[in-house]
Order: sequence, then C-alpha cells, then structure tokens
Amino acid sequence: MSVPHRKSALAAALSMAVAAPFASAQLQLEEVIVTAQKRAESLQDVPISVSAVQGDKISDAGIPNMAALADYVPNLFISDAPVSTNIYMRGMGSSNNQAFEQSVGMYIDGVYMGRGRQYRSPFMDIQRVEVLRGPQGTLFGKNTVAGAVNVITASPTTDEELNGNIALSVEDNDGYIVEGMLSGAVTDSFALRGAIKYRETEGYVENTFLDQDEPEVEETVWRISAVWQASDNFDATLKYGESNYERTGVASGANLYLDAAQRAEQVPNRSAFADIAYTLMDVYYPTFGTDIQEEFTIIKDNNFGPGLQPVPNSSGAAIGINPELSDNETQNMSLNLNWYIGEHTLTAVTGYSAYNYVDGADVDWLPLQFISRDDDQDFKQFSQEIRLTSPTEGRFNYIAGLYYEENELEFDRRVVIDTNMGGLVPPVLGVENLLALLTGGAYSANQIARDHYFKQDADSWAIFGQGTFNFTDSVRLTLGLRYTEEKKEVESIQTLSDSVTGIGVPSDNFFLGLIQAQNFNTYRYNYNEDRDTDAWIPSVNLQWDVTDSSMLYVSWSEGFKSGGFTGADDGNPGDLGVAEWPCIPSQPLEACYDPTNPADDFEFDDEEVQAWELGGKHSLGDGRATLNWAAFHTEYTNLQTSIFKGVGFGVTNAAEVTVQGIEADLLWQATEGLRIGANGSWLDAEYDAYPTAPCTAIQLDVDPLCGTPGGFTDNDLAGENTTFAPEYSASLFFDYNHLFSNGLEFFLGGEANYSDEFDTQGDLDVADLTDSYTKYNLRGGLRGSDGAWELMLYGRNLTDEEVSIYGFDVPVLAGSHATMYDEGRVIGARFRYVWE
Repeated sequence: MSVPHRKSALAAALSMAVAAPFASAQLQLEEVIVTAQKRAESLQDVPISVSAVQGDKISDAGIPNMAALADYVPNLFISDAPVSTNIYMRGMGSSNNQAFEQSVGMYIDGVYMGRGRQYRSPFMDIQRVEVLRGPQGTLFGKNTVAGAVNVITASPTTDEELNGNIALSVEDNDGYIVEGMLSGAVTDSFALRGAIKYRETEGYVENTFLDQDEPEVEETVWRISAVWQASDNFDATLKYGESNYERTGVASGANLYLDAAQRAEQVPNRSAFADIAYTLMDVYYPTFGTDIQEEFTIIKDNNFGPGLQPVPNSSGAAIGINPELSDNETQNMSLNLNWYIGEHTLTAVTGYSAYNYVDGADVDWLPLQFISRDDDQDFKQFSQEIRLTSPTEGRFNYIAGLYYEENELEFDRRVVIDTNMGGLVPPVLGVENLLALLTGGAYSANQIARDHYFKQDADSWAIFGQGTFNFTDSVRLTLGLRYTEEKKEVESIQTLSDSVTGIGVPSDNFFLGLIQAQNFNTYRYNYNEDRDTDAWIPSVNLQWDVTDSSMLYVSWSEGFKSGGFTGADDGNPGDLGVAEWPCIPSQPLEACYDPTNPADDFEFDDEEVQAWELGGKHSLGDGRATLNWAAFHTEYTNLQTSIFKGVGFGVTNAAEVTVQGIEADLLWQATEGLRIGANGSWLDAEYDAYPTAPCTAIQLDVDPLCGTPGGFTDNDLAGENTTFAPEYSASLFFDYNHLFSNGLEFFLGGEANYSDEFDTQGDLDVADLTDSYTKYNLRGGLRGSDGAWELMLYGRNLTDEEVSIYGFDVPVLAGSHATMYDEGRVIGARFRYVWE
C-alpha cells in the first residue's frame, strides 16, 4: 500500500532540502526544511532566529565537529577547554563547572544532550544541523535558556536502492580520515543505514620541552540506523551509535610569564608558594618567558617529569595517575515512533545516552613536576517524550506533549601537588621540599593530594503545549506554555592525603590540612544535599505574512535553567572563611569545624530569562535570494557563572545581565553555478549588576580576600561585557560549480569567518582577552561525469591565524597566564567514491 499523501509531501520536501545545489535552471534557491518547531516546515516560514547547515555543507567544508561548525553560525561559540567545553550563544553559556548542564541544549535525533562533553563527539553522516538562537523553553524545554542545537543524522528510506560511499582524506599534521556509508531498503517496509568514520592527527602546537606535536588525536565513530514502515499508519526509526575519542597532549600552555621586575610591580605580595615556584623557574628555565612567545608553542612536561629530562612517548606519569590525555567513550540511542491517527500524529521519542571519560591534566602548565589533575567521569541518561501534533490546516493547530528524564552523574577526581618538583627543589633551596621550608622542617611530604567523589541523581518531568491561532491567511498568533519540575540529590565527599601515609589514603594530619587550606582553600568534607525546583515557561509569537515571499514576527518568551550543586573540589566549608584554618594539632577535625556543612556557594540558584525578538524572513528576486534578520533584547536573572579557582571551577549567580543585538543572514544564487552568502551580528552583552564577580590575580595580591565579606575590595563588573561575546562577528562564503562539456564538474568554495575580540575568563582579566581574528577556508576539485567520484583539495585557516580560545591564570604563579589554542592551518586532500 502506498504511503499516505501527507507523508509523501514530507518526503518530497526533505528530498528537495538535500538535493544537489545549483540544479535549478531557474536560479532559485532550494527550499530548506527544518524541524525547529517539532514539525517539518520551510526555514522561511519558521518565526524564530534559526540557521540551518546542511549535511553536504558539513562534509564539503570538512567541518569535523561542533566546535568547527560554530565559525559558520552567527553568535555561536563552541570550543574545548583544558577539562571542559565552552558553549555560548549570544554571549550566554555555562562554561566549565563539571556539574553544569548547558545553557545551549543539544538534541541529537530528538534526544536531549545537556552535558558539555557530549559536544565533543565528531560529526559523521549528518543530514542537517539547526541552530536555534534565544530561549527555547516551550518545545525544547530543559535548560535551553540561550538556545538549542538540533542535530539530525541521516536516515535510510524504504524506497531507496542500495547505495553508499567511501572517502579518504590526508592532511597536515600527519592526519588522515577514512569514512564510509552504506544504505538501502532490505524489504518494501524495512531499510538499514550504516556509517563509520576514523580519524588520526598528530597535533598543531609544538611542545618544545617534550619535542613533540600536540594534541595527538585518534577518534572512531559509527552508527546503525533502521527504519520500519510497518503500515500506512505507523513507522519507527531506531538509531544507535558509539564514538571513541582519544587525545594525547593538549594545545594548552603558559603564554604570559612575569619576569622579576613585573612580579615586583604587579604581585609584590605573592604567596610563599608562588615566590618559590618563580625562583625555580628562573633557575631551571631562564628563557621560558620569551620562548613561549613563539607561535603555536608550549613548554610543559605533561606530568611526565622529572626535572630537565623529558620523557616523550612514555606511558606512565611521574605525578598523578595519568599523563596529559583524554579518553572518551559515548553511546547514543534514539527510538522515534510515529502513529498517524486521522490527520494527527502521535510521536514517542525514547532516548538513552551515556559516556565515560578519563582525563589527565598537567594543570601547572609549566615544565615542572608540580600539579596534576585526574578525572574519571560517568554519565547515564534515559528520556521519554510523547507528543501529539495536529494538522496545520484550519484556524487552530497545536503540539502538546509530556517529557520525563532521569540521569546520573558520577566522577572521581584527584589533584596532586609535588612539593619536591621531581628533584628540582633540593639543589636550589637546600631542603627536601617546599613544605619542609614552609613549616621549618615540621612537615616534609614530597606530595600532597585531594580526592573528590561526586555523585548526582536528577529526575525531571514536564508537560508542554503550543497552539497557533490563524486569524487570517496572513496573521497568526502562537501561544506556548511548559510546566517542569526537577529534583536533584548530590553526594560530594573529599579527603586529603600525602606521600607519608600514601597518596589516596585519607589523612587528617594537622600540617596537611593547614597547607591545603591556607594555600588552596581545600578541605576534607562530606556533603549530602538535595533540592527541588519547578517553573512555568510561557511564550508568545505573532507572525504576519506581509506577502507570499516575506514575513515579519515578534515574540516574547521566558526561559528557565535549574540550579544545582558545584562540582568544584576547592572551597571552604560553611563554618570557615576563605583559606581559614583554626584547627590545632591533635584536635579531632569534627571539633574544629563541621565537615558536613557546606558553604552557601556549594549550591547555586535557578537561572531565569525573559527575551523579546523582532525578526523578518524574506525571499527576494523570485526566489534567487533570501534575507533573514532578527533584533533581540534578553534579560537574565541569577545568571549561573563558572569561575576558575586555581585548579578547579566554582559557581556563582551573577545578579543581572542584559543581552541585545542584531543578526542577519543573506543567501544569493547569483548564477546557475555561483552561490554567495553572508551573515553577521552585532552583540551587546553586559552585566547589569555583578558585585560578586571573581577578582583577578593582581587584585587578589592587594587584597587576598577580595570579593568576600572579609575583604576590603571587590570586582563589581556592572557595565562590563560577558565572556565569549564578541561585539561583531561575520562570515562571507561562496560556492561555485562549472559543468564541462565532457561531463566533468569543477567546484570551488570558501569562507572568511571574522570575530571581534572577546573575554574568555570570568574575572575579565585583560591577559585572557582573545584578539579579533579572521579565518579563511578554501576548497576545490573535480567530480566525475556520473558523480561516482570526487577529488578535492582543501585548506582551513589558510593564514595560520593563532587564536586563543580560552585563557586562565597559571595556578600558584600569581600574575602568569596560560591559554588554549585553536587549530592552525590545515591543508588536505580528499578522494570520495560513490555508488548507487
């Protein structure tokens, strides 16, 4: 029996959306179909700010992951940080605390992915990525206060013949990529699709200390998709995939080192730890400050140590558990069931997502065996959404649904400090280690450590609905409402240990507690807390079709992101002030302070947002061009912000933030073979009030209690820009095709992606500012006359622009800074074979 008409129309629309560009002799842009409102619609009909990047563009431009995609989307910034991932939309995001859910929610085939680490999965066999800007609380719901990224992977169809492709790419940094796909109908009602990708690269920064390039990356991802068209009234799509991402080394190291004169001027009151560490650096690495100024250069030991003898390619770490590495494994499953009941559709989306990662980090960012951090994190999530979708005809249509989710986050973290520095201390200072020097010989452990265990169970449910009133053929009003409840239970336990009793063996040694408290604000504790929250999330949207090819809309919406508990390990218990240690020798710890009583900043509050948007979408020149634009004004209350605290990330709620700006996107089919596009944005994202902002290292040198009740200074950032919020960003791109008389096709394409300067750290230290930059990409090649093969040469970041994507303070060395570098120039070639 044939597929119902409504499904045939959808299939035709989707086929049109992914059809080869430039096929129309009438020079019209192909229609782009999106599911930004949980139903298939033309991009030009959707009254929200949304960008759609097709899978062909992702493949042709060599976009390997979500971070690279952000260059092509106005007001979107995604980058890896040393231990987490930064995801920001219109200057708003969640940053680096490991307990955070993201303010920009990601959905893969309808399943919510709220953890930052899930953004690191590589792209493979993608049909389309939709980027929805602004709060998306009604339909997408959970925590999407800044926006949503909707990833739709490719699916088989029951009417396709067996087809597939295989591609091999080789590129700079000894990199290569092998990927392939096979798809087709097995029976008249059942189809399968399989895809796999493998990638290796040796790295784009030079670690001169270990004489190796970093980061070395090896990743594998595969997915199996099955479609069952059981009847005219029911279909099912099941997708399951896994990925493995292994990184050795990291593109991160110190980039600003204070010399003796600068220290005397900027941090004259630095701690004894800082003074000694600077002294050792001056003795053993006297040219360090100038050497790190070389482009794409880092100098660090990656936890191998010791001293002046690098140990490249060693499998063991001299400090901590792991050398500098990251090993990530993920599993994703989605099951989409559709029942067609009359003119209505009942949809059930079942999702399962899990990951495990093991990280080792050299968090002193120096060529010293000094501070290491090890993380072992597990995450599991189950979700179920059921929704009913009405037909679009008539005066009223709607979507209504229920959502349930449960997840478990669990991690172990160890931070080790080597006070002997791999044997560098005795020759210079004449003592065994720094602790012996600081305590007059009373305590001389070569290494001290903290072990942190964190487990959080979260359950949430929601009911939602959105209805559209079609007052006339050209004017419609959409009202939406979502109610959600969420409960979190957390267990956070920390112990201290040293090399005297054994790293990992809990110890209440008086001097161990004293050193950890006064120098690192770190304590033993055992917290068990829970919290419940609920919220109503409304939205209103008025749309006016001015003509058949032009529409305007205005919207108001609210958003909500639930609060939670910090995953940071450094922080004082509630009975003590910052870095306070009132205990006395031989005193039981429980008699000194209550280790079960967390400080107020252990828990952070719900974040709320109100957003107004005015926009328009216009088809021009008889369909040859489109112009989409949006002007927005957004107000955040209790913004959840992450603060780098030396070797961990704490959380606080900023008081108020206002974000406003303009975005525009232009696409023009100039000739049958040439398409030109441009997008740009102006963004003004400012703190209206932020009296509890973190202080810079220089401010803390003047007042060690800066920003706390015991201090006499603060860092009120009212009127300052938020992080990752460039005032201007823009992208220009083109795609050109020419068909020769012999059937061969030449193609050429490229982009210029510009970003204004922006802050990357919560204290807005100018040392962590990323300068403005432009990246240029270019690709070109030939396709066979039957489309069965393709040869392409490509280049990314052709001018080898060095871009700092995240800056931060070097632990202990007050006033010095480190950075994370984005990828430099990459030149490559790809050959692809296609069979149908």
